[in-house]
Amino acid sequence: MNADLKSYILSESEARTIFEEKILPAEFGSFPNRSDRDGTRQPLAVFVIGQTGAGKTRTAPALKAAMTELRGGGGEEPPAHFIADTYKTYHPAYAELAAGDTPALASAAAGPDARRWLAMAASHAASRRMDVLLESACRHPGDFADLARAFRVAGYRVEVCLMAVPRALSLLGVLVRFHGRLPEAGSRWGLPVRLTPRRVHDDSYAGVLDAAAFVDSSDAVDQVVVVRRGNLVAYADERGADGRWSRAGGVANAVLAERSRPLTETERSTAMADLRILKAMDIVDISAQLEEIEGLLRSVSDDSPDGSGFPPLRSWQLPRKDASYELSKNPSLSLGT
Repeated sequence: MNADLKSYILSESEARTIFEEKILPAEFGSFPNRSDRDGTRQPLAVFVIGQTGAGKTRTAPALKAAMTELRGGGGEEPPAHFIADTYKTYHPAYAELAAGDTPALASAAAGPDARRWLAMAASHAASRRMDVLLESACRHPGDFADLARAFRVAGYRVEVCLMAVPRALSLLGVLVRFHGRLPEAGSRWGLPVRLTPRRVHDDSYAGVLDAAAFVDSSDAVDQVVVVRRGNLVAYADERGADGRWSRAGGVANAVLAERSRPLTETERSTAMADLRILKAMDIVDISAQLEEIEGLLRSVSDDSPDGSGFPPLRSWQLPRKDASYELSKNPSLSLGT
């Protein structure tokens, strides 16, 4: 086992061979090529952006189901669903490292090539005009910016769901999914569940704000929604025919505001229940982390408990084929409709 992470980065030819011989058949084999039959149909790319532990895996399924229903040929063709972490499992060293004495090394060692494979996968999907749903923790926000621009250049409509989740809740989410052995804590093929390192969480927490600033300043994104856990909408905007945001680009400010908004009653009660469960598990060396989280929770629980001073939250609405006009005329994301 080599502690030098750079030693695990594959050559360009090795990475390309794995992509073509393993990733393409496994990830794209069942998807039709739309490039020669849907020339008038604008393809759609939807990004779900949130730091580790924010709850992306609970938000993405609703978007995927709606995209499939609206755009999937009678519900039979879902969008290509990309999650950067899953590509790590294709790295030749990943399984051995994950099963070894330092499993955290597996993710770090495979990370650079996983990011490269994600970019390759996105390029391949764009060449076939496939609809795409992409989840990103945004530890490397430049990757999100590059992908959004690439889809825009390829003629896609680009929509973004940004998760504005307070630090306390995402830190707690990381612990709950690991110690509770939730599916999102692990990888495919039965490999060990993994605890996200604090540095990774903190990098992605900062990266989400960078992504929001990119949405504000770039012309690559057509529509954006900022949501809390539970898919409560705090902010939404869409570009008009003139290419300008209707609300003058307040995405980053909305994310910052939501991170400081007092918790909703549901968020508060859920967090307290999760803390009780973790404490009852008598986990070694976790008490300091739980104390820190409790302190962070107090900072978003004590002031203005009714949320006054913040814009009202509303349940998000996604377009449906059978939705009434009242529900579908102003969806949180239009999903290309």
